[in-house]
Amino acid sequence: MSWDSEYDIVCVGSGVGGLSAALTGAQEGASVLVLDKFHLIGGVSALSSGQLWPGPTHLSKAEGIDDNDSDAQAYINHLSQGFADPDLRKSYLAQSRGAIQYFTDTIGLQLQVIKDLPDYYYPAVKGSAPQGRFLEIKPFPARRLLGDWAGKILTSPYGDGFSYVTANEFVSMQLKGGEHVGTCLQRHVEADERTSGAGLAAAQVYAALQRGVKIQPSTEVVDLVVDEGRITGVIARDSSSSSSSSTQRIRARRGVLLATGGYDLQPDMVRSFDSLINAGNMTIPTITGDHLTLAAKVGAVPYSAHPSALTAIFVGYQIPGELIYGKPTWRLLLPGAPHSIIVNSRGHRFANDSFYPDVSAKAGRYDGQEQGLVNWPAWLVFDQDFVEKYNLLPAYPGQPLPQGIAVSSDTLRGLAEVTGIDADGLASTAERFNGFCKTGVDEDFGRGSLPWGTILTGDYSLPHPSFAKIVKAPFYAIKLHRVTVGVPTAGLPINGDGSVISAAGHVVPGLYATGNSAAYRDWGAGYNSGVANMRGMLYGYKASLHMVRGAGP
Repeated sequence: MSWDSEYDIVCVGSGVGGLSAALTGAQEGASVLVLDKFHLIGGVSALSSGQLWPGPTHLSKAEGIDDNDSDAQAYINHLSQGFADPDLRKSYLAQSRGAIQYFTDTIGLQLQVIKDLPDYYYPAVKGSAPQGRFLEIKPFPARRLLGDWAGKILTSPYGDGFSYVTANEFVSMQLKGGEHVGTCLQRHVEADERTSGAGLAAAQVYAALQRGVKIQPSTEVVDLVVDEGRITGVIARDSSSSSSSSTQRIRARRGVLLATGGYDLQPDMVRSFDSLINAGNMTIPTITGDHLTLAAKVGAVPYSAHPSALTAIFVGYQIPGELIYGKPTWRLLLPGAPHSIIVNSRGHRFANDSFYPDVSAKAGRYDGQEQGLVNWPAWLVFDQDFVEKYNLLPAYPGQPLPQGIAVSSDTLRGLAEVTGIDADGLASTAERFNGFCKTGVDEDFGRGSLPWGTILTGDYSLPHPSFAKIVKAPFYAIKLHRVTVGVPTAGLPINGDGSVISAAGHVVPGLYATGNSAAYRDWGAGYNSGVANMRGMLYGYKASLHMVRGAGP
């Protein structure tokens, strides 16, 4: 069989999973090619917060943070709710700690602990910790170190705040005040010091180029090459050209890693696996479930390790006419800002609306008696104080709301009339919520009781950061959308080495998967920020080690 080019390892996808595999393989002496269908490098993880959740590590220990595997394991066990594979769940902490040490000490990634950021469910869940388990990349001087490559790596199109402010800086500003976020942002932008997912992507690309990894954007893998049951290469083409002459046959002597993300841009898959109809998304246009299509050829089928209601799917809103990457886009809502509540059509709050996982799970509640989604549709309801103090991106505090996203009225009853929300229900709900603002205790849903959510959206200048009355006219309502962010319900089943498992239960020789292309068999039901990126890093690392040290040609 003739090949156009040959490498030891071919990574399909350039997010944290693909780049972690590439870095590990190259460090271990393998020749590595990274292919990505999009014209920019970094994948969905480059648009993310960039956080990693490995549990206790040498970095948290160096910061003097008291933590242990026993507590962290209890936390993971609770969140898994029995859905995780026991062996993979038990190995996650030790394997993640080893991967983090490899990428800091051997590869040289400058990771740091996010101080004062608690686990999602602290203190409600046994084993949760007040800080120390989240990591992020330090600000990375992309333009200075990468030159022309800096322009080939994704930064967030949703505002510089997503790519140029660290979580450490944001949390410190929330809790302690000091430097204004705008000043911090400007300082990093002027120096092109990238943070969050964009910073992690830039740092990984820099390290990969130093090790001779070839990175090739605008290249779509359209098929796997199979020889006697083993994956031996890929067939790829120029994704910016329709010409068949652009097709390449690329040999992968050690293996092929699928790290193409989820399937957000495939409505049929979103409907089937995530139980969502007409969902919006905040991903790049190339997240189309390619890993599932490719792996189907060798008998690997999608696997769901948890209920779709517990997938990291947000609520958000759409600005009419806004296009990003040439496609309609949505905006993420992290709920919980004061002067706002989330209600259903009866005008009732139905969740802890300062904590997005609770809102997301209960928005999808299907009632067996009513035979319907009792909390959907839902609306964000807020007043003029919200607009002046917090607002909704892309508008900043005090600016007019983005055109077309909200309806308004001088009274809450008038707002109910134009939205179709039950007027009596909305009026009584607002009155009850305003009562909670006096004490800061939500007697119905525990708003403000989980510090993670309060840190993200609370106002620490107030006596009760998650609470302020909805009283100042005009009043506004935004009909919410379900919004996917690249973290799927279903993926390819893998073992502890990242090897893909077929429907018959056998390892597919030469085929690996990581990140959001791999099913959450190791984690189970409950999500926590940083898990998606950590899984990408972990199984990219493990897969390459297996290819180089264990799989053989």
